[in-house]
Amino acid sequence: MKLTKINPGAIALLCTASLMLGIVAPAITVTPPAKPTPTPTAKPTPAQKAPTPTKATPANPITPAITPKPISLPNSTPTVAPLVIVPALTPTIITNFTNLYGQVLAVKFTPNQQQRISTRLNKEWMTNLGLRNTVAQTIALEPQLAKGTPAERTQLQTNLVANLRQQVLDGDADSLWLVSFYDASPQNWLAPGKPPLTRMTTDISADALCFMVNEIMGKLVSTPDLKLKNAIAAKLTTEYPKISIDTKQTFSRLPANWLTFKSSDWFRRSDEFREQMRIHWGQNLEAYIPELKEMNKLRRDRLAKLKADPTVRWDSLNAIQRQAALQKSDVAFQTSVRTLAPVKIALSNYINTMQVANAIGNSPTRYSLRLKVK
Repeated sequence: MKLTKINPGAIALLCTASLMLGIVAPAITVTPPAKPTPTPTAKPTPAQKAPTPTKATPANPITPAITPKPISLPNSTPTVAPLVIVPALTPTIITNFTNLYGQVLAVKFTPNQQQRISTRLNKEWMTNLGLRNTVAQTIALEPQLAKGTPAERTQLQTNLVANLRQQVLDGDADSLWLVSFYDASPQNWLAPGKPPLTRMTTDISADALCFMVNEIMGKLVSTPDLKLKNAIAAKLTTEYPKISIDTKQTFSRLPANWLTFKSSDWFRRSDEFREQMRIHWGQNLEAYIPELKEMNKLRRDRLAKLKADPTVRWDSLNAIQRQAALQKSDVAFQTSVRTLAPVKIALSNYINTMQVANAIGNSPTRYSLRLKVK
């Protein structure tokens, strides 16, 4: 995992074997003509000269028979993956990594944070290749940190934190853990509070907002670019002192919860759950983003029609039957979708008028595994 571009994850070691087949030129075997059977004759006298033997010529020409030599394959030996030797995790390695990582982030770790780092390394050292690479590459930075100018160290920190945040948006939990130490420092808060507002939370909010809008529209219409991230960070920083304690708590848990929800829970739930969520998000957001209204109406009408259809008997269906009913109605739904005008939504244009904390912080996604869809 490079510090300038964190790329954690296990790297599979593949071993391939080349098989050389030797092909031998076919041998040619000629069947010799049969020898003539001698006829008994009188014993020749010495004066008689023995006749000169002649070769018998077969009546029919003999075609050489070509017999290919069998190709013998070498005995196949099962490929054995090479043994990966993991270097021992020593107290010195833990101490060096903690000190150097703190220098890169310009953060002085508390005893509790140092203990958290030690516990995590001891727990995952044998199985987490990305984490081992991060430790090794951080320790290798010692000469650069010792000789670098303050400006160079600041640039290194900026690059590292930016790449960690992007890796979090890409779904990497290790990067979230690593950047959390930077965000925990008061000088890096966006707004104070219990808990404080961090840049990771606002970046995840931008990602969550785009995800919701794209799901409502059924296609990619928005991305969490830097302009949107900055707009949400500025708006939430202004809103934060006014929002409730419960919403602040929700926002503090949003990064970890959203990673789980987006990468796992969302795909594990039923089609009905996902459609209910799209409708819920649309109802929350359409007041701020007018482009969502028509699509959200189509989604509401589709589900309402299924529930009201006496031939479907929605309330008596199980999850699999409801999924089949939704899929059956998809042809008519997509036909209606094609009648809508194409849109491209610039979310940053709406942030100033949006109640971002309520639109995102109160989303039921934090109850992703407990939400009862009715």
